[in-house]
Amino acid sequence: MLQTEKPKYQKLKEYIIQMIQAKELNAGDKIFSENELAERFDISRHTIRQAFSELVNEGWLYKVQGKGTFVNREPGVRVKGAKTIGVITTYLNDYIFPAIIRGVYDVLSEKGYNIALNCTYNRHEKERLCLENLLEQNIAGLIVEPTKSALPNPNIDLYKRFSTQGIPILFIHGCYRELEYSYIVEDDTEAGYMATKHLIDLGHERIAGIFKIDDIQGHYRFSGFQKAHLEAGLSISDSRIIWFETDDQDIKFKIGGTHIQDLLAQCSAVVCYNDQIALKVMDILREKGLSIPDTLSLVSFDDSQLAQASEVKLTTVAHPKERLGEEAGRSILNMIDRVQDYYDIKMQPELIIRGSTENWIGGIKNE
Repeated sequence: MLQTEKPKYQKLKEYIIQMIQAKELNAGDKIFSENELAERFDISRHTIRQAFSELVNEGWLYKVQGKGTFVNREPGVRVKGAKTIGVITTYLNDYIFPAIIRGVYDVLSEKGYNIALNCTYNRHEKERLCLENLLEQNIAGLIVEPTKSALPNPNIDLYKRFSTQGIPILFIHGCYRELEYSYIVEDDTEAGYMATKHLIDLGHERIAGIFKIDDIQGHYRFSGFQKAHLEAGLSISDSRIIWFETDDQDIKFKIGGTHIQDLLAQCSAVVCYNDQIALKVMDILREKGLSIPDTLSLVSFDDSQLAQASEVKLTTVAHPKERLGEEAGRSILNMIDRVQDYYDIKMQPELIIRGSTENWIGGIKNE
């Protein structure tokens, strides 16, 4: 039981700090619940909240809205002398990744930091190798795009080792359910809603969706797809939804694939997980002698270079790309300097309307 010679909230503070310093509580761990502490130490919730508030202000804990209070890196602890930031992405040289990396590099280089760039190819075993390699280096912080972020991650132990060493971690595009760490993402639910609502506003009622199942962005974009349908009073048919994963997208979207042909036969528009998938759908239509948007309207995500690479330019929800990279660079620097310990930023998407969508009123294209 807590001693009474000091205020109870002060004794609780000291107890939690001792647990953190003894490594019985580690950075990223969720702190005991108010109910548990109230029962264990026979103290009021007001006392607990006072202790938590001061521990947050002093940098020992941080709060995540709607999820609870978590253990922070110890106040004042930072990797001394390190001028390198580890950066892990799923891919490097194509699609939107060069722009993201450029944004990170531009901000960090201005402050005298280098980046140690690593790539997982969206595979857990490669992610583990990247993390093990960076643990051997003297890095000041870590920016990570999660690998297969919708699935349980086998490398959580390595992320916790970074936190124990006082190295801040910032996720981009998504984060792991097992870790309540800082993140900067595009608001993918809003992006999915915007893409789908655009088609609904054009008169489309039978809208198909193609989403990625092993990355969390696919789940959030599908949530936005659902939201737009619900708002418009439209139903979603399972037969018009295709889920794919990293390792099978080429199989499901090969030219002449019966599944995608069946899907196209029963809808007037498709929301595609990203620009890469949209181009695969366009290839299938071209092979069948069908045209866009006369036969089918397409909306995708990311506004990559691919969005304007084909004859018909894609309507797409723009990814912030370089701006997200710049924001990640600024945020990790603030985390290193203990200016701010926790970030949960959702960047707002923007719909870019081009030639792949058109009015569809009463099942007939509106000329």
